[in-house]
Amino acid sequence: MQTDPDTPALAAPPATQSIAEAKDLVAFARQFLEALADAGKRLEGEATPEEDLKGERAWLASGALRIGARVASVEAALVEAAPLPEFESDRQAKADAQFVAWVDSAESVLIGISSHASPAHPLVEILFPHQKFDKIRRGGINARAYMEELVKRRNKSYVLRLASSPEYPFLPPLFEAFDAAKAELEQREHPEPLPEDELLRLRHAVYYATDALRGTLQQARLLAEAALSQRPGWLAELGLDAKPRRRVTRSPASIAPSAADIAPPSAADIASTTDIAESA
Repeated sequence: MQTDPDTPALAAPPATQSIAEAKDLVAFARQFLEALADAGKRLEGEATPEEDLKGERAWLASGALRIGARVASVEAALVEAAPLPEFESDRQAKADAQFVAWVDSAESVLIGISSHASPAHPLVEILFPHQKFDKIRRGGINARAYMEELVKRRNKSYVLRLASSPEYPFLPPLFEAFDAAKAELEQREHPEPLPEDELLRLRHAVYYATDALRGTLQQARLLAEAALSQRPGWLAELGLDAKPRRRVTRSPASIAPSAADIAPPSAADIASTTDIAESA
């Protein structure tokens, strides 16, 4: 039975310990890819006619190809892991953007009624007590209240009757876009919670893919060292000797102060401190 080498079954726990660490390594890998590309261009530009550097350039290209594939794997895992709590700020930003899209769809309803019927049509008065959409797009309690009231007005019998009338064929598509934007907003703001085992699976998919990327970066660095072995100093100049920084992760227990850390100083401690100060 074959297993995926990026997510080995029953293997050691992943070395990567956070989503932030995975994002950091992807950013580092992209910088490393740029450095590899610069190295290849520099080799080609500064090679003498007597030098045959096809092998060296091939090593650099191989490293870049490997890194690119691993980066794509990590990014795909990060996209799939969007439901994780670690992406709450990203989800909120997308929800805010979707609220603006919902307001845009409401304004499109107004524009559609005004252009296909009349700006003075009764529908305008019924649906839009005011039309300050720029202010509504900023969000807030009042903006939400306005949009929720618009939903109620959109479902009034008079509005529904006109929307089903053949004399108003432009209304159904406008309302469908409005309803779809609202549904998308609700989905973004209130995603369905996942069970803990699924959250763990998503995290591990990211962590193992990141571990694989870290190993590939090490391989690519060795290839770069071989390719530039006859070019002293190039490795450092191009940043190909750089190594990704690891985030320090500590458990809550290790962060919490111990009893000794928070206990008041004893008389002996105070006396010792005083002696040191006087001797200095």
